[in-house]
Amino acid sequence: MLILDINKVSKDFGFGPIFEDLSFSLNEGEKISIIGSNGGGKSTLLKMIAQIEKCDGGTISIKKNARVAYLDQTSPDQQDDRIVEEILRDGFAGLLKIENEINRIYENMATISDIEECNRMANRVSMLQQKFQDDGGYEIDTEINMVCSGLLIREEMRYQNYNSLSGGEKTLVHLAKGLLGKPDLFLLDEPTNHLDLKRIEWLENYIKTFKGAVVVVSHDRKFLDHVSSKLLEIDNGEATVYNTNYSGYLIEKERRYNLLMENWAEQQAYFKRLEDRAKRMAQAGMATNSKVMTRKAGVMFARIEREKEKMSLKRPYKARKFNIDFREQDKGGKNAIEVSHLKICTENGRMIVDDASFSVGVGERVFMIGNNGSGKTSILKIILGEQELSYQGDIIVSPNVQLGYLPQIINFRNNKQQVLDYFQHEVGIGEERARSILFRFHFDQENVKKSVGNLSGGERIRLRLAVLMQQSMNTLVFDEPTNHIDIPTREALEEAIENFNGTLLVISHDRFFIDRFADKIIEIVNGKATTYIGNYEDYQTKKSGNM
Repeated sequence: MLILDINKVSKDFGFGPIFEDLSFSLNEGEKISIIGSNGGGKSTLLKMIAQIEKCDGGTISIKKNARVAYLDQTSPDQQDDRIVEEILRDGFAGLLKIENEINRIYENMATISDIEECNRMANRVSMLQQKFQDDGGYEIDTEINMVCSGLLIREEMRYQNYNSLSGGEKTLVHLAKGLLGKPDLFLLDEPTNHLDLKRIEWLENYIKTFKGAVVVVSHDRKFLDHVSSKLLEIDNGEATVYNTNYSGYLIEKERRYNLLMENWAEQQAYFKRLEDRAKRMAQAGMATNSKVMTRKAGVMFARIEREKEKMSLKRPYKARKFNIDFREQDKGGKNAIEVSHLKICTENGRMIVDDASFSVGVGERVFMIGNNGSGKTSILKIILGEQELSYQGDIIVSPNVQLGYLPQIINFRNNKQQVLDYFQHEVGIGEERARSILFRFHFDQENVKKSVGNLSGGERIRLRLAVLMQQSMNTLVFDEPTNHIDIPTREALEEAIENFNGTLLVISHDRFFIDRFADKIIEIVNGKATTYIGNYEDYQTKKSGNM
């Protein structure tokens, strides 16, 4: 059954179309993932489907009476004075309305003596109770418990005030509320950004068995592989649908590009042959002073131009890549970082890390994983000397270590400072050289004038990476580096890491990223650190073998 039909949709914010003639349809049970560069219109398209944003052309049709749920990237910024449990129950708004009407009728029946009226009200209650039962009204608590269990929403969190939650916890609440509403169409904008690995894997399994249709914007390549039945790429204003997952898309896109290049090259060769023939005819006409041949040459040139206008193919577009290179220093020593018997307590005395020990050898690529709130970022900050929480234990960072740090949340001292000014101040170079470097990181002559406080999450990471590239270092410390950045930027970062021979210590929930680079995984569970040799697939194999 058709749930969503998008036909020749276009959107223009006044700076030229971000996409036009975009079309695709989605049936019940289908899942389509939208990919493309930051700023390419992915989130805008979701808002148009959710009827938050209007389209400038074309039509968006959703099945009549279909329930639509929308999780956007601004969920962590929303405010609500209620407790979490009440917000979760919003997902059952229709059922709760029926329940309230049943209770109201019972209250009225207690005050009415007219038997005929009481019978009429009793019949109404009976009908409402049947609908309440048929629609799953008696399973509300079971459904809430199941979703909260899967997303690891603790019992105490369910009775916290929503406004007291962290950004990641707020995202969890809105995701849970959307799932509980059992929508016919679920719109998800970067749902994995604030989820740890266990929650991501639970969400994947849930979506795979979800009976409705799903439209998801994501840069998480493993997630795209596991949940997508279709993939929509928005690239350079053009939208292309691939009936496959992410791995299949990579193969099919390369095949299509090569085919287009072959066709384009053949056409260029065809026009060149015609032009060469016309040139030879023109030269012969001039050499023999033949007006007939010269005229024929002119006619041929005119014919070639008409053919070009009528049937000329555009050279296939391929997005410009930018290169990242880390400037390395000598490594030195055996271990870059040693952590022994580390204990970290919150201000109210709650132990979040208890007797954790591990080492990061020189040249090793070590990834730290664990549930949200397990203390991963706190450990990193202690290693960097930035942690404000009290701790016990030994942290030894080799004197030969030169650190380069990319934090999860990037803030600026002066949000009004322009990108160009900030970069010049941080790096200490002239304007021309600064503009050249920033251009490689997709900050063109207009974007360098942006205030740093107005940059998106992906732009902040690109700017911070641009600064890091100018520093000499032998150890990189990253906290969720692939959050908020698009796939091309992730690939550029990965290429740079591939060429970096120094030490790497990373917190990440990006399984593709971990699989590619990890020599060792440190899992933080219940305050303890357990070390696993290998990448994420090796870790999963060892974990399943221990069950």
